[in-house]
Amino acid sequence: MTKIERMRTILSGKAADQTPFSLWYHFGNQHASAELTAKIHLDFFEAYDLDFLKVMNDYDYPMPDGMDYLSTPEHLSRISLLDMRKTPMGAQLEVVERIAGALKGRAFFVDTVFNAWYTLRRNMVKEAMPRLMLESPEAVERALGIINQNLIQFAIASIEKGSDGIFYAVPATSESVTPQQFERFIRPFDLEFLNAIKDKGEFNILHAHGEKLYFDRILDYPVHAISWADLNGGPSIAEARKMTALTLIAGLDHVRFPFVSTKIIREQAKKTLEQAGPSKFILAPGCTVHSFAFPPLIKAARDAARGQCG
Repeated sequence: MTKIERMRTILSGKAADQTPFSLWYHFGNQHASAELTAKIHLDFFEAYDLDFLKVMNDYDYPMPDGMDYLSTPEHLSRISLLDMRKTPMGAQLEVVERIAGALKGRAFFVDTVFNAWYTLRRNMVKEAMPRLMLESPEAVERALGIINQNLIQFAIASIEKGSDGIFYAVPATSESVTPQQFERFIRPFDLEFLNAIKDKGEFNILHAHGEKLYFDRILDYPVHAISWADLNGGPSIAEARKMTALTLIAGLDHVRFPFVSTKIIREQAKKTLEQAGPSKFILAPGCTVHSFAFPPLIKAARDAARGQCG
């Protein structure tokens, strides 16, 4: 099977010739040109012979003009609708276009989008987020609505430029928000975003980020697959299989990955594959792996997926 045939077979619920495998980490190239960023991704894809490529998205979501931090409702009111092509995210769209040209007909690749809540906290308000949700919830909701429209615009442009779907990162965890905050500030905007792209991408992935997940509250999200850290908080693959018909992307301990031997990684992958079965499963880390993971470790995981364990 080709890589694309393999992925389509797995997503359809059938057994492929081998379990697909992928892995990703942050390259630290957020300062770099789109040309260099695309090359780094493509070199990574070729070096490890991945079955699909997750394109990292480390260009910054822009602050309102003249501001470098946001911490009050007045600050939030300055967040506006944007032409994302004219922001730093425009460079990401160029990255996507370059990668699409190189991988067309060869392999799937997905672009990364951090959800509206994640974007607001990660890129803009930082430590002020808990206080703003508590003291100014309406201002936070307004800001999230605008950011979500910008992210939808970006995601559609990314798919139009050639990505096969969106890897959509959601902090669906009590480590980030309470259940009530999740229902108010995260879930409605996630559903709006995912419904806007559900008929556009062939391989849209929900990444549930965190260890104490509200797993049952995200299983109705309209995606093709779900990625989460089954070995760092759970649920286990066997438990998740009973809860959803989505293709599962999991199985490798992303936290310990660089610090264990190839023997441990092969054993971990073997145990995972026995639990997952031959269909609707992709072997991958539960989240981003440390970038200092040595090549033999990544190749050991890949070879284990392909039944080439040593």
